[in-house]
Amino acid sequence: MNQENDFSENAKEVKQQYLEVFDPRLYHRIYYSSLDDEVKFFLRRYHEVFTKDPLLSARCRSRRRVLEFGCGPVPVYAASAAFFTESITMSEIIPTNRSEIEFWMNSRPEALDWTPFFSYLASLGDGRKENEIADRLREVFQVVIPCDGTLEEPLAPIHQKYDVIMTTLCLEFATTTKADHRAMLGRVANLLRPGGVLLMAGALGNTSYSVGSTRYPSVSLQKEDLEDAVTSAALRVASLVTLERQTSSDEKPADHHGVFFLVAENQEEPTV
Repeated sequence: MNQENDFSENAKEVKQQYLEVFDPRLYHRIYYSSLDDEVKFFLRRYHEVFTKDPLLSARCRSRRRVLEFGCGPVPVYAASAAFFTESITMSEIIPTNRSEIEFWMNSRPEALDWTPFFSYLASLGDGRKENEIADRLREVFQVVIPCDGTLEEPLAPIHQKYDVIMTTLCLEFATTTKADHRAMLGRVANLLRPGGVLLMAGALGNTSYSVGSTRYPSVSLQKEDLEDAVTSAALRVASLVTLERQTSSDEKPADHHGVFFLVAENQEEPTV
């Protein structure tokens, strides 16, 4: 059964706030109208882990399943996985965000512009041009499905396990307490196959951010909190890299003091 009982009332209120008022176009205008050094950090780390990390080389590409959990209206983080796999599923709780992903994947004229971000990915090497990266993402993209991290089965009614799960600026913004964050991370981790890898990027020390006149709360996490949450989800922290805040409060109306990129492994042995 899909139960929310493990979560505080605040987590349920935050979910409802996102469902009722979140504006993906305003969010893009405020946080993604230009490419800042924090987003570069995320993109560079995703690129490096998919091209160099030995944890991700166990299965042949045709058998690797990748899930992005809580993608928002942002397609570009998943692009780093496009040449790693033949199958990317994206998931997102807010219907308007799912629509924005579909607009971009279908090359609709009203789609948001992510060109600077694909250009940056192209600059990281491999000789691929920005349009080749974007085309490859559209090729391996399967579907964007609803998700809800407060549910025991976050992708219900879909029951699927994944080799790699990516989640960026999501779990800490869907929760307001460390207990809720641990519970949600545990439910996402349950979607990993044995031997699977969790890639998580996000904000440190953030208590809220704003999109226009709407303020969204979040749980303030430090490096130690992330390590504890991953361990409590029965995963092993393989690496955790942090970066001090690189943006002003005028550029990003949020109060984080830094960002992080974490790689964790489900050490349960995969079956052959």
